[in-house]
Amino acid sequence: DVYKRQVIVSLVILTVALTAIITVGSNRAETLIELRERNRALIVANNVLQKYYLESLNVGVIDGKQENGNNDWHWQISISETNNTHIYRMDVLVSKDNDFEYSSAQLTGFKWH
Repeated sequence: DVYKRQVIVSLVILTVALTAIITVGSNRAETLIELRERNRALIVANNVLQKYYLESLNVGVIDGKQENGNNDWHWQISISETNNTHIYRMDVLVSKDNDFEYSSAQLTGFKWH
């Protein structure tokens, strides 16, 4: 009878430990997926900045879409003046949907004009 109780207690402890290990592994997988998505969004933001470094700029907001990692990413670039009349500020937001309240990536660049 004591032996059965020891086995049951051991199985309960083992179950709790295995559940904790599975939970940690699952959380790591979710974190890796999120990091991969943010990295892809950052690549899109960088591509947008590179594109607008090469073009003549006007102050304003431009929206667009680009594919990366089998996903369509929506991007928005805000071009504004700075205190220096020869420099524009470019703020890029990237999101999976067209709502930029929560963006997956944000990148800022400056361009001499």
